[in-house]
Order: sequence, then structure tokens, then C-alpha cells
Amino acid sequence: MNPVILEFDNRLAEHLAADRLYYRSTFWSKVDKGVAILLLLFGVLLISLIGLSWWTVACFPLALLEWFNLLSFRTLQIRFFFKRNPKFLEKYHLSFSDSGIHFKTSSLESKLAWSHYTHVLENKRILLLIYGPRMYTVIPTRVFSSAEQHEQFLSLVRKHVPGSLSTTA
Repeated sequence: MNPVILEFDNRLAEHLAADRLYYRSTFWSKVDKGVAILLLLFGVLLISLIGLSWWTVACFPLALLEWFNLLSFRTLQIRFFFKRNPKFLEKYHLSFSDSGIHFKTSSLESKLAWSHYTHVLENKRILLLIYGPRMYTVIPTRVFSSAEQHEQFLSLVRKHVPGSLSTTA
């Protein structure tokens, strides 16, 4: 099988999307939904016991923000570190083959074994090769030159990464 060769520049929007995709796959996304429901119920309880007040009604927008994970500082963190991390300013040259992954930028070059990755997440916009908690390689789907190249890449991933390929919206 011929290697799949990808070249691309990193984009902040894709790294933010990657974080959202990763977050949705974690236990904490379910905890946040539960907290949002508890906030909503607490708001209803406060209104029924005390009546309408700005602080009894405050539970409702907080519940909504928590439901959509908008109270997290993670987005700000990603924005801050993305702009200050030199590796994201360089063009990525990646080659995927049965023998492994060759990663190259203008300042570094490395060879990774497929065993470095534990599982994969994908949606229509990005693919994450995950190797640890909140540690992943972001592959934007826009960088595939054709549907055939994308399918060849997925075939390599299915063959070499032990975790099954999870597709989400």
C-alpha cells in the first residue's frame, strides 16, 4: 500500500473543534449534563420556596451555559497556547504507511510507531489520533486530496490503531 502523504497548516478553529470532539467522548461531558440538570431543578426549587428573584432565576442561564459547556476556560486556554506554540505555526508534512508515521516540520522531524496511538475519534471536520488524556494529533479532513485518499488513511488507521474508529456528528 502506498503511503498517505498529507501537508497542512494548523488552524485555531480546528484545534477548538478537536477539543470539543475529545470532550464529548469523555465521562466529564456526562457529568456536566448532570450538573446542568441539577442547576435547573435547584432553580425550580428555589422559585417554589422563595419566589422570583434575580438570584433564584440565575440558575436557569447557568444551567443552559453548563449544558453547552460554555462555563469552561478550556477554549480560552487553547486560544492562548495555540498562538504561542511555535509548532502550530509551521507547515506539517505527515506520511502514513504500514511502517509508521513520519512527521516533519521546518524545525523537527520524527518517526512514530502506530502503537503510539490508543484510539481514534472522527467527525466530518477532523480526525483525532489519541495517545493520552487530552493528548492527540489533529488531522483536518480538508487536507485529504480525495475520498480515496481519505479511505486509504482510514484503512491504515483501522489496521494499526487498537481502538475502534468512532464517528460522531
